[in-house]
This record gives sequence, structure tokens and C-alpha cells, in this order.
Amino acid sequence: MTELSSELQRGEPDSTGNPRERIGLDDPVLRRKERIYDTLMNTVTEMSDLSPTDIKPETEIIHDLGLDSLQIYELVIDLESSFDIRISDEELERVNTIQDVVDMIYELTSE
Repeated sequence: MTELSSELQRGEPDSTGNPRERIGLDDPVLRRKERIYDTLMNTVTEMSDLSPTDIKPETEIIHDLGLDSLQIYELVIDLESSFDIRISDEELERVNTIQDVVDMIYELTSE
């Protein structure tokens, strides 16, 4: 099980019925990773025909999202712009899943 899916399990709906309340978001690292994940979901869903519910931390970027090479390039550019980072080719080679992207962005923004 991945880090986000195991540590950020959905909690019970709050009094307003909001199921987005998460367990463990009092941890600043998890809170930051959740914001990165949400930004990534917005970017990916704008580029594809998928809904956020179709995408999980273990979703593979190449095989599961159905993005072509131009869309992957656009995704990298969008992420670099959104997070004010530079993603090297070596870092991209280590990325396979959505969780990998979240972890990579977290590391790059922590420097």
C-alpha cells in the first residue's frame, strides 16, 4: 500500500457531510503532500478524460493515465511552473506512479 493511501485514509464524513476529512493531516509533511496530490490531480484531470476518483496514488503515469509523450511533457512543464521547481531527466526516470510524482515534488520543494 502506498504512503498516501495508507496514511491518508478517508475519515468519516464531518458534520457537513464532507468525506474529504483525512486522518493524520495534523502532520505538516502529510498536509503538504496532500496539497501536492490535489494540485497534481487537478492538472492530470484537465489533461485527460479521467475523473479524480479514477486516479489513485498507485496509478501508473504512463500505463494508466493514457497520456502521450506531448502530454507528459506538458505535465512536467505545468508541474515545474506550479511548484517553481526544475525536474531533471534523472528524476523523471525514477517516476512511475502518482505517489512517485508527489514524493519527487515534495523533495524538490523541500530543498
